[in-house]
Amino acid sequence: MIELGELEGNHAEFEKRNVRVVVASLEGPEVARSTQERFPHLVVVADSDGKLINAAGVLHAGAGQKQEDIAAPTTFFIDKQGTVRSLFRPKQVITRLSAKEVLRAVDEKL
Repeated sequence: MIELGELEGNHAEFEKRNVRVVVASLEGPEVARSTQERFPHLVVVADSDGKLINAAGVLHAGAGQKQEDIAAPTTFFIDKQGTVRSLFRPKQVITRLSAKEVLRAVDEKL
């Protein structure tokens, strides 16, 4: 959750740009609530039934440590009208954008 801490730590920069960071994962509501408490400036969404992740096409079937399905780490840049302007999906599951890279993409794409 290092990347969540980094995003949380840069919340003032996101607020200056009128940007909300939304995090969705396959964990259940209790884990999402706990994560929300740790990172209060992020919006944490529990997607335990996988509907959002399947709709977005970011399910990485069998890629978990125990061959369970996981959400591929994907960053969507969505404008105020709900249009996806850009997305980042790494080749490796462990790769994430840094907060600075996200902010740079916000400045360029939105």
